[in-house]
Amino acid sequence: MKQHFINQKYVVVFEEYAEKHYIKDFEKKHKVNWDVTRQSIQDYLERIANLSGTSVLDFICNSNRDMLLVKYDFKVAKTNVSPKTSGNRCILGVCNKKLEVRVLLVYCKDHVDRSAKQETLWWKEHVFTEFGVSCL
Repeated sequence: MKQHFINQKYVVVFEEYAEKHYIKDFEKKHKVNWDVTRQSIQDYLERIANLSGTSVLDFICNSNRDMLLVKYDFKVAKTNVSPKTSGNRCILGVCNKKLEVRVLLVYCKDHVDRSAKQETLWWKEHVFTEFGVSCL
């Protein structure tokens, strides 16, 4: 992310696909702690440029001129694990032009299909199938 975006506030949108799939599992498993976690995710992502260069944010690629694909590691509130080791991830579409973060997928490593050879291939397939976004 470029330095001039640091003080900009982004609009955060949780895609319907993310809501209908794995977020429901987080809600069931973590109940009240999920509400706090989701709000924390939203708060951090509103200031996503401030996270640039931190260990919780991994730039994946430019999927097109206007959108960056980014992986964001998070932990569930009141758990004693770091965001990296928790296995909880968000795949984001970030548009610096519109100052918008689209949460495409929210998952934990337990959601990854056991037959998938790699976690990365698994989520790339989901993102391509549902949103037509790929990294070539």
